[in-house]
Amino acid sequence: GEWQQVKGRFLAVNVTSMSSACPKSPEGLSPCAHLADGTADLILVRECSTFSFLRHLTRHTNSSDQFDLPFVSVHRVRAVRFTASKAGDCEDRELRSRKGLCGGTCQGESPLSCWTCDGETLDHADVSIRVHGRLIHLFARGIERASCVP
Repeated sequence: GEWQQVKGRFLAVNVTSMSSACPKSPEGLSPCAHLADGTADLILVRECSTFSFLRHLTRHTNSSDQFDLPFVSVHRVRAVRFTASKAGDCEDRELRSRKGLCGGTCQGESPLSCWTCDGETLDHADVSIRVHGRLIHLFARGIERASCVP
């Protein structure tokens, strides 16, 4: 379909195609994400106070809805393109004064974002992600909770 655009300052941008549930986070990063549906969940955490961000993170460890906060939004996507503002393009003086949040390694510029992918640091600020549905045969359990089925 059509691309939708979201602008803003974010503390976290997560894309997941599976719930990532574990004993310490029984609902996982995104409880309704599933490998078999050809989509991923884009979780945007807008800039907020440190206390609010920690409240969001601690909700992953209990039964509280981690998305029921005014600064968190979730979108079901098939593709994502992220373009970071550059320090020279930004009108905000505070952002212009920041120097290389990636330690100066991102394409020799001073980007305002850095990425980790499964623990690996990416050395570029702009990212494109696309879900490739039905690319491999996967044998696993189905979607367990009916409330997650769109």
